[in-house]
Amino acid sequence: MQKNHRTRKRTTPATLKVPYSRLSEPFRDRLRNGVTVVGESIPSVESVAIGVWVNFGSRDERKEENGLTHLIEHMVFKGTQHFSAEEIVGTIEGRGGYINAFTTKEFSCYYAKVFKDELRQTFRVLSDLVVYPKFERSDLRNERKVVLSEMQEVLDDPEDWGMDYVEEKLFDGNSLSMPIIGNASNLRGFESSDLRNFHSRNFSADRIVVSVAGNFDRSAVMDLVSEFFSPLTPSSKIYIRRKPRVSRGGSHTIRRGTGKQAHLILGAPGPGLDDPRRYAASMVGVILGDGSSSRLYKNVREKAGLAYSVYSYGSAYANVGVMGIYACTSSADFAKAEKNIMATIDEFARCGPTKEETERAKAQLKAGIIFSLESLWDRASLFARDELYYRAKSRFSESLESIEKVGETDIAEAAGNLTRGGLTSVRILPNAAHGMPHHMKNIMSERQKSRA
Repeated sequence: MQKNHRTRKRTTPATLKVPYSRLSEPFRDRLRNGVTVVGESIPSVESVAIGVWVNFGSRDERKEENGLTHLIEHMVFKGTQHFSAEEIVGTIEGRGGYINAFTTKEFSCYYAKVFKDELRQTFRVLSDLVVYPKFERSDLRNERKVVLSEMQEVLDDPEDWGMDYVEEKLFDGNSLSMPIIGNASNLRGFESSDLRNFHSRNFSADRIVVSVAGNFDRSAVMDLVSEFFSPLTPSSKIYIRRKPRVSRGGSHTIRRGTGKQAHLILGAPGPGLDDPRRYAASMVGVILGDGSSSRLYKNVREKAGLAYSVYSYGSAYANVGVMGIYACTSSADFAKAEKNIMATIDEFARCGPTKEETERAKAQLKAGIIFSLESLWDRASLFARDELYYRAKSRFSESLESIEKVGETDIAEAAGNLTRGGLTSVRILPNAAHGMPHHMKNIMSERQKSRA
């Protein structure tokens, strides 16, 4: 689980005059068992980025399974049928490469970046992680401790678990409300047999996308994927992600015994990746809180000096999204900062964007797509996500054209979504917060209590 908090340098539309026809599109192939391969060969580089994506995440788990996808991500590195834990890492890193994995609410990914001559061994290792994990009982005992430590690390970061808490409230009653990492109660009860059964049911051929970008021969890659991934079989049933009901509004205050800073997280439901309005919603995030030119940065930080960190963020899922705002300030300034943030949001929702803000937002979104194509891993990720969410029906050029078509009225409509029905707000305050009423209770979900 990673957060992207960055301040982009100002990007003018003039820097983005790239003919859409020059944006290359990946090849797409499929094995007989349903494994999909997407990629692009770039002969001018010396390396290759490879990702094996499994179209199954924490939102696809049952409540009693919550945390299994993430735990499997950990456990596969403890040993497979053909590699020990030391050999998994040594085979890649010993030759100058890099190997890792991550889990989200909708997929998990096992990936590596290596020199072009290490393709075969890399496919052997990555395929073994996905196809032949061991899930030894002794390894599970040790890895439980690691994941429990990771849970504590999340709880020590108010920015991280505060955003989790917003989604828990927004998606209450739906599997999207469950954390990727799971909870301590589930984790302590999982046995090796649970991991094996879960893996055999959900790591099926039709849910696998292999993405490749770099210096490689297409036919050679297809031969390797066929050799190492053919043992997988397709699932016997089709899984459909239902669009969740979303809760609006609600204010939650949480007291912490540690830390001196106060944190504010605001969230509202937004368009999913299947909704063309997602481009306008993204522009709302850019205008409100992405970079030094954003309204929140200028109003809250530069003009009022109320916070060092204030920005907008977003979570995009297949059929729903989250539009969010985060701020960290001193306890003494918290009330003023919150008032300033709400006033900034209200003004934007009421009056909409300026022409200059609209052009800047378009420029930044297009830059995000174009600049990502300059990184092999980002390129491979874009290919895989396009396949996972759109089944290869979208094109990069079409995305750029869709961004260009968004008007000021569309952005104003998306901004209004932040205030219609009320924002879900989470205030994370230190126990000794100056100027705050002492009777405010520490409201913590059962999930957070079990994680703690």
